[in-house]
Amino acid sequence: MALTKWQPPALRHDVADDGRVTWLELFFDLIYVAAFIQLGDGLADDISWRGIAVFAGSFTLLWWTWTGTTAFTNRFAVDDIVHRLLAFLQMFAVGNLAIIAATTPDQWRTWLPIAYIGARLPLLAMYWRARNRLEPAGPIASFFFRSFALGGTVWAASLLFPEDVRPFVWLLGLLVEFTAPALSGDRGVAAPAHLEHFQERYALFTIIVLGETFVKTLSEIAKNGISLESQVFGGLGFLVLIAIWWTYFDDVAGGHVRSESALAKTPIGNGLIWTYTHLPLTGAITAFGVAGKKVVGVGAFDEAFKASYTWLLVLALVVILLSVASLDLVTRSPHYSIEAPERVGPRLVAAAVLVPVGFLVAAGTVDAIVGIGVIAAVMAAQIGVEVLAAHKSEHRIETEVREIISSSTGECGHLADATRPGPIPALECEGCIEDGVDWVQLRWCLECGHVGCCDDTPGLHARAHWEETGHGLIATIEPGGTWAYCYAHDVSDPTWMIDNP
Repeated sequence: MALTKWQPPALRHDVADDGRVTWLELFFDLIYVAAFIQLGDGLADDISWRGIAVFAGSFTLLWWTWTGTTAFTNRFAVDDIVHRLLAFLQMFAVGNLAIIAATTPDQWRTWLPIAYIGARLPLLAMYWRARNRLEPAGPIASFFFRSFALGGTVWAASLLFPEDVRPFVWLLGLLVEFTAPALSGDRGVAAPAHLEHFQERYALFTIIVLGETFVKTLSEIAKNGISLESQVFGGLGFLVLIAIWWTYFDDVAGGHVRSESALAKTPIGNGLIWTYTHLPLTGAITAFGVAGKKVVGVGAFDEAFKASYTWLLVLALVVILLSVASLDLVTRSPHYSIEAPERVGPRLVAAAVLVPVGFLVAAGTVDAIVGIGVIAAVMAAQIGVEVLAAHKSEHRIETEVREIISSSTGECGHLADATRPGPIPALECEGCIEDGVDWVQLRWCLECGHVGCCDDTPGLHARAHWEETGHGLIATIEPGGTWAYCYAHDVSDPTWMIDNP
């Protein structure tokens, strides 16, 4: 959007930009990744259980402030001077948060709540503007304004408590904010989330964090100097990085969030799992960058890899694998006919293998080159899993195409044998209503009577119903429509509704 002096927020769905990420959003993301680098440097100086706990807590704070603003810009599009100033103020506050997290406990127990409130005030101002300037935004903007204001109040009140009690008060404040999206109900129906924009923001953020881990590796090699060891260990670390990228961007990033899954039975439940799972995912990727920095610092192939470094590396990779497995459960694979068990199983197996390998490496039972090599091989196997999934998908598509071509008549016996499942139901898509979006046209399942939206609607609920149930016969129930269609054979009958009254 072009800059204006004053511009009221607009609904993201009403802006003709196809939900593209803006330059301000990209700048915003880069500032956060710079803050993550600061946290990673602190972890590199204290790789202990205490250091990991401090890193995890600090990372959660930063990620949550990023997610809060990302959720706002996902619903509302605005790019005037006021909004830019608010975004820049939040960037400055986030920098302070990262710096304070690296200070001593005596300092951060006082300054951390102040910095967090400073990072929240710009978001409160954004929701205040949306509530007062955009009528459809009233219910959802008011709800989140009150939720974040309550959370900020709890953080401010923590300053009244003894220093050793304050972290528990902060947890209460975070709990208030973390549960807010699940309690928002149908307040966002008039100002729905833009699903494509939301997924693109998280994918871009993830890839920037991945890039940051590679920067850490390069900086460590540049500091220590090039050697055969640094090249080999650096290559193994880069192989793991490629596997992480491949696993996420060839699978998760291209998938659609399910309306119902094994983890949640509602669209909002699956959406929240998808969103919140990116917290451990990006945190673990950042921690992997720190571990990778230690890997390239190994001076000899037969040297023992330090136990604390080993467990940081293994823990980071296990969390990444489990996070991707969770994302696999709540998304439909971009590869045709690849189901959740085929995606989740290899992640869980790899995570289970890494743990005993970690014990062997940490105990010094195997040399660094052997231990790191095995870890890299386990992760690289995930690339093979993705390649195999793509091959299976292509094979299944080719098989179905051959079946269609081999049909002597070109007609579909499925449609010929089908009958109406009952009276025409209500003209509405329940999936779209739950997602808070409008449908373009409706399709009627001729096997069970389910009504879902067409492929021109973001939810693709009719197609999703076929993929989940195998019910492949649909008919139009649009006024004046008469055709029916078979997904399996890609064949339509233009007069089916007339022929089967």
